[in-house]
Amino acid sequence: MRVNPFQRHTKLLSRRQFIGLLGAGALARPLTAAGLDWDAETPLVRQMRETLESAFAGRTMALDFRGINAAMDEEFRIQINSDDIYPVASCFKAFLPLYYYLNTPPAAWQDGDGTPLYSTAVFSNNVETGTVLLDVASRLRRDANAVEKFNNFLRRLDIQGGLYTWDWPGTPTAGLFDTRYGEQQMTVRGVAYPVINTFTAADLGRGYDILTRGDTFAVSATVRDAIRATRAILSIPAPDYQSPIERVFPAGYMGKDGVLPSGDVAVGRVVDDAGVIQFNGRSYLIAFLSAGESETVVLDVLRQVIAQVEVYAARSLEDTD
Repeated sequence: MRVNPFQRHTKLLSRRQFIGLLGAGALARPLTAAGLDWDAETPLVRQMRETLESAFAGRTMALDFRGINAAMDEEFRIQINSDDIYPVASCFKAFLPLYYYLNTPPAAWQDGDGTPLYSTAVFSNNVETGTVLLDVASRLRRDANAVEKFNNFLRRLDIQGGLYTWDWPGTPTAGLFDTRYGEQQMTVRGVAYPVINTFTAADLGRGYDILTRGDTFAVSATVRDAIRATRAILSIPAPDYQSPIERVFPAGYMGKDGVLPSGDVAVGRVVDDAGVIQFNGRSYLIAFLSAGESETVVLDVLRQVIAQVEVYAARSLEDTD
């Protein structure tokens, strides 16, 4: 029996195993980055986690928060409601550049200002998102539609969430569906609501782990170049717009947010953001999802996440003195 090389791993992978997976070649195996490079939660991280658990208590929010040092070792991981499903809004668009770069000959890359990929990654253009999905799908020899092909790619990143459809008015993918990802139910303040296009915070955390350190460990130049190009385009700030993370940490980040007004989805207002910030020589991955919470509450909680970045960095400096 042939073993599916893209199946989800049921245990956490060590850094060495992560390196081995990436070394297998350009997506010959999953680019899973679920590794833990520490044996036990330190007292400092436990204190950070308990502080954040208090901030999240009673709120419909989820978090996957990781610290990675300059040697590309994961130093801590704090997860709160991280396996609960939420509408992903536009956060999934962070993985479209990697999908594009890995499946487009480098000589044909078109990612400058005004191109569909740039408009998708930097300006979150919903119509051009469909253009990118169709463009990449046209180069993949598989019997599936453009939405299904993108979801297949997400599974290779160990992302279990996916798109049921991307039918934004005017987008060329309208009318395409992936029936593997139909309507689901999520609960907000005791009431169940139907939702589609759902991810978990852990899904986003795994994806950003790949974007953060995958190029360091990949043997394949194709994978390295694609990851680096993805980081570059996701680091371009949109003029006159700041994501929720950027609003509480204006020093810049590499990532993609997603916001849905309360009238667009049954669960109420959706405010999501996921990305990577740099602080005192470390990378901090923050994947945040929410539903039915006000923008004021979201920003307050994200400020508390950033405060824990500062706490961790300050204690790390003390330990090296």
